[in-house]
Amino acid sequence: MDPEPAAAAVKGATTDEEPAPKRARPAGPSVDNFTPQTMSLEEFQKLPRRQKKKVMRQETWDQRSEAFKDKQRETRREARRRHKQRVASGETPRRRKPEEQTPSGIRVVLDMAFDDKMCDKEIKSVCSQLRRCYATNRQALRPVDLHITKLHDQSRKRLGDTTDYSRWSAQHVAFHDAEYPDVFEKQDLVYLTADSPNELDGLDPGKVYIVGGLVDKNRYPRLTLEKAEQQGIAHARLPIGQYVKMASRKVVTVNQIFEMLIKFIETDSWGTAFLDVIPQRKIRDKSGGGGGGGAAKDGTGSDTGSGGSSDNDSDEAAA
Repeated sequence: MDPEPAAAAVKGATTDEEPAPKRARPAGPSVDNFTPQTMSLEEFQKLPRRQKKKVMRQETWDQRSEAFKDKQRETRREARRRHKQRVASGETPRRRKPEEQTPSGIRVVLDMAFDDKMCDKEIKSVCSQLRRCYATNRQALRPVDLHITKLHDQSRKRLGDTTDYSRWSAQHVAFHDAEYPDVFEKQDLVYLTADSPNELDGLDPGKVYIVGGLVDKNRYPRLTLEKAEQQGIAHARLPIGQYVKMASRKVVTVNQIFEMLIKFIETDSWGTAFLDVIPQRKIRDKSGGGGGGGAAKDGTGSDTGSGGSSDNDSDEAAA
């Protein structure tokens, strides 16, 4: 068989095929069969056709808008119902009334002077952690005297884009444009950093504990320690290695460090604070939940989460 006639036949067959019909749009309302709700049908029929269309569009919009609002209201009611269930089950702590809280007298500073060390994604992450720290302090039985210093430039803008922090309760947080050495007595300052050789035993109401507001993926080792040394202030690390061994890299988030401090204030137990806050997937071994017994050193001399570093935990689970 000659290939050219065969090809022509095939080509002819494909050419003769009719294109698939387009799917017709569902018919919308028409002025010819529309029943108005804001006027009688007789009055509607007397209107010019252009005016009929205007009335029809307005009524259709109002109906859809009201249905949308009803759906939004129902969504909010359902969200409130789920929140009440989580609070009742203890899954979500309820917001404390001022009379239920007893100030701990402990002062904690979140040092936000690291905008130039972070990319946009990391700034977004640290601002999320900042919101969680504030929420944790509001819900704590024994809240700390929380201070946020040097919230400038990108971090301030990002935080302002996601929440109206100007309305945060002055009872639970204070903002300072200056650095912490200009706000507190220098001899009272203690920078919490994982690189410090000094291990923290407890929390002294006469001291001010600083947590570095930095998400750096370990790009800047010893950054917070070197900052503390340059400023001539004391530094220390949390005694996490005495109570847990980490299954992953030795990093926790800023809000987790803050939660550990709050938990220790409430329980007077580092072991309880660490085991309750550190995600279980990061814990390889547990030893002792009490205040000082059953120590199990991890052998590295550098404990997790003592200020300055963070990872993607900040993006898991909203403030």
